[in-house]
Amino acid sequence: MSHSKSRSLFLTSLLFLILIATSLTSGAVSAEENVPAMWGELKPGNYKIGFRTIFTYDLSRPPVPYSDWDGRLYPTNETKGRQMQINIWFPAKLTEKSNRIEFRHYLQLMSQQTDFSAVDDAMRAFADAQFIYKTNALGGGESFTQEKLEILKKLKTNAYTNSEHVEGKFPLIVFPNGGSPAFQSIMCEFFASHGFIVAAVALKGQDSSTDDVSLKGFETAVIDLDFAVREALEIPQVDHKRICMIGNANSSSHIVAYQTRNPNIDCIVSLEGGLLSEFEQRILRQTPFYDVQSVDKPILAIYAPHPSIDPKNIEHLKYSTRYIVHFPKMSEFHFLNYGPFERFVPNIIGKPRGDVGKGFERGAELCLEFFNAHLHDDDASLKRLTQTSVVEPIDAFEVKKGLRVPPRIAFVKDSFTKQGIGYLEKTYFELKKEDPTPFSKSFYNDIKDWLAWKKDPEYKNRFRLYKLALDSYPDSSTIHYYYAYFAAKIGNKDVADKHYRKALQLLETDSSPELTVARRAQMEEVIKESLEKQK
Repeated sequence: MSHSKSRSLFLTSLLFLILIATSLTSGAVSAEENVPAMWGELKPGNYKIGFRTIFTYDLSRPPVPYSDWDGRLYPTNETKGRQMQINIWFPAKLTEKSNRIEFRHYLQLMSQQTDFSAVDDAMRAFADAQFIYKTNALGGGESFTQEKLEILKKLKTNAYTNSEHVEGKFPLIVFPNGGSPAFQSIMCEFFASHGFIVAAVALKGQDSSTDDVSLKGFETAVIDLDFAVREALEIPQVDHKRICMIGNANSSSHIVAYQTRNPNIDCIVSLEGGLLSEFEQRILRQTPFYDVQSVDKPILAIYAPHPSIDPKNIEHLKYSTRYIVHFPKMSEFHFLNYGPFERFVPNIIGKPRGDVGKGFERGAELCLEFFNAHLHDDDASLKRLTQTSVVEPIDAFEVKKGLRVPPRIAFVKDSFTKQGIGYLEKTYFELKKEDPTPFSKSFYNDIKDWLAWKKDPEYKNRFRLYKLALDSYPDSSTIHYYYAYFAAKIGNKDVADKHYRKALQLLETDSSPELTVARRAQMEEVIKESLEKQK
């Protein structure tokens, strides 16, 4: 071989080695890199995907035992505090130590939701048994077996352990699920490849690992979410000013309950979630911060046929721009990993109505467009989202533009101290040009209580306040009651008499949640006593 040919071969080999080294350290995905089979036709973004798990404790609360969905408890050895396993996917630089993981890695983490001990054979067997049990409970009957699980365990993911964060700041997506990370890993990987840091956490109940679908359960979930968000914000690469949440099943209501308390949350995805059910709306209305005016961030509501799910149940969230998408051949849990898994284990959670793998992919793509539009302020993504084509697997799409959000109560109080009740009246009628009920009933109640402390000794401001409330809610027994009460206080007996009688009449039909049996009885007694005095 000639010297020139040897030199050429050496340079070619050197270039090849440089390219390999570059691919290991760069965040960009090479064109030759294989997308894992479980991704189907999902297109990866510009980043390789790192994965790591944070095992931490909420020291302010006690540890809880593991509980299966039937209520059986499994003791824990943990004593430090409430066990919080937080799984993180992120744009990554790979190193020589980076390892591409199989699905079995996510699966075995299910055994460490309440026990942070090193995984052994017994824990692996426990995780397998729980995944089989939960899969069959979701519709598989008894058809999902260990043999079928082994097929899934060997599937390659698109995530790597022992990798490093790409430098820069990336928006945060929080994705809670009780089967984390084995239930939602594919979407989490997909989002991370497109430049997002994703945090997945299993929300727990107050006394065990299984969450409760109740008021107490929602309040407990909010505390868990707050802990997980604060932990994720400690990651230096997270942009704390850009946060979105995505929830499936009852987690979709949990994240809205949390958003009402944390204005830093920029957007919400209800991924075939119970947010669109009347049952979970009833629970949300009992939470202390849930108010029409507090749900003011964009919502992507993806839903499938279900007797309890209907977009009309979020019609009242008028300050939120809602993108509502219907997938007629999907079901609730096919929007999780079970959609893609259908290709490897047919009928994994029952016979599907259509191509649920394709439906999963379209759902993931819509979520990505939504995140880009509202976390990156990307106009092109927003345009594509608002012009979503109604083609298979979607049969309905609608955008409900959010109304202008009224000023928050702290600003109203400040303006009142400077401008008086006239400010509130002016603001009300400006907003009413596009919104017939600019302020909620709870808003009027809060301002009323605030004025009661040495700010309205002659009751005139509260009378004018409830005149506005009456203009918005003429069928509310409570509003008529207070309007009459303050009319009596300023000496307007005729108005008081008229509206006390109207309040009494409406008590028979008013189904407002604040009208408990005790409250109805109290109002009726006060009204009758007041009318008797005026005879």
